Amino acid sequence: MLPGIAVAAMAWASSAAADFETGQAAYDAGDFAAARAAWTEAAVGGDADAQFALGTMLANGVGSPRDVISAYAWFALADGNGASGAREHFEFLLREYIPRHCHYDAMKLVRDFEKGQTERLARGGRQNSRCWRIR
Repeated sequence: MLPGIAVAAMAWASSAAADFETGQAAYDAGDFAAARAAWTEAAVGGDADAQFALGTMLANGVGSPRDVISAYAWFALADGNGASGAREHFEFLLREYIPRHCHYDAMKLVRDFEKGQTERLARGGRQNSRCWRIR
């Protein structure tokens, strides 16, 4: 690894960790909007803990309406980034809450995110699909 890239990677890792900690402090204080904003920034940067935390908030409807499709996508990304327990969470959502015909919508969020099109998942909220009507 080139020295400049190593320094940039360490700075990003430190920033993502700070964003996660900022989100955790806000969540603990009951400021769910601030927690979601901090965790979204860290999650878009690849922080598995932030991705897992966002999935948990969305699956439980904490600070926003419940959104199991986006929660599934965040858990799938967190699993891909090594978050312990994420696979069990997205498999549970798929088995218990997401109809088979809606699995495509959830996986499209993951594929788009992995291609660098992060805005749809990061924006959150119910998307333009019948699958977001699931409660």
